[in-house]
Amino acid sequence: MSKSTSSHSYGLPDPIHNHHNHQNVVKCGYLKKVKTSKKKFFVLRSETPETSARLEYYDSERKFNAGQPPKRAITLKSCFNINRQPDAKHKHVIALFTKDDRFCIAFDSDEELDVWLKVLLSLQHGEEFGDGETPKPTFGEYKIQIFLFGCTYSRETNLRHNFEARTKD
Repeated sequence: MSKSTSSHSYGLPDPIHNHHNHQNVVKCGYLKKVKTSKKKFFVLRSETPETSARLEYYDSERKFNAGQPPKRAITLKSCFNINRQPDAKHKHVIALFTKDDRFCIAFDSDEELDVWLKVLLSLQHGEEFGDGETPKPTFGEYKIQIFLFGCTYSRETNLRHNFEARTKD
């Protein structure tokens, strides 16, 4: 089991505290939810015969250790894409895209993001990758510019927006 490399991330408690809640934990640590900009304790679990691989978060490591249910759990196989996400406020962000939502997590460094992204994609695809073989997001990342021309009260306006388009590799 690996610890997150950030100074704000922690591994699991000593083995003496190892109970049911710590089973199948692959990675855990304090990360920031982009939507609220608050640090939460994230837990990445591998697949078991009973459950799918998933990302969970808790308000704190203490609540996780106490066996409380997560605030949210995202089944990785339900994500149609997991990828880096540009963000105006945070430099290092991963987004998990489900059919209903986009959930974004901010990291302290690019190295920390890369480690979590590799593990998330490996668990999502349900396969182990050998040395040098990096799992890839389902969709690549491309940026395009779209110019919108509109007419408001007979006055022409020129609006410029940046949009992202995602294409299947």
